[in-house]
Amino acid sequence: MHSVFRQLREMERIPEQMGYLIMTMDGAVISSGGDLENNEKIADIISKTISTSKSLYVPDEQFQNMSILYQHYHYSVCVSNKKIHVSKIRHDPNTLENDEVKVITEGS
Repeated sequence: MHSVFRQLREMERIPEQMGYLIMTMDGAVISSGGDLENNEKIADIISKTISTSKSLYVPDEQFQNMSILYQHYHYSVCVSNKKIHVSKIRHDPNTLENDEVKVITEGS
């Protein structure tokens, strides 16, 4: 139980975080907060996305993390200690430092 509290404290310190989810590997929500509080729909979508990504299996490589980008925020997803950690993080699309990251808008 102590590790869950430590993970919560760490997730709450992420700059510009709008919300978070901590889920089991099968998608059950362990903890949530902010914009993602009790958001079973997003939890289900993230869980299915991770499951789908496993079908892209490449030998000797494991899923490390994933970002799902929107115009003004993104979901940062990682798997650690057999749990799925999701943070919804606000960003300004005009100040992204990585030139390779392109934010897709609905009108594109």
